[in-house]
Amino acid sequence: MFLNLTKKFGKPICVILYAAFSFLAAKKKPLPLLILFGLHAGEYALIGRKVAAEQGLGILEGLCQCLAFGFTWWLPIKKES
Repeated sequence: MFLNLTKKFGKPICVILYAAFSFLAAKKKPLPLLILFGLHAGEYALIGRKVAAEQGLGILEGLCQCLAFGFTWWLPIKKES
């Protein structure tokens, strides 16, 4: 069930979070955006890089996917493998 919800709603939720946190950053409150960015960067270092390599994605493409969408791009791939 969680996997189905992730496939349907994960990426739009990430886009909404980035938009909201970017708005806060513009209002001189950058901490939520920095935390989200940091979590996604750490996620790439720990898991996303390996999943990207298994899927034949380049370093830059895997990094961009992880920074933009976090676990919502690699979790369905990992679960289906």
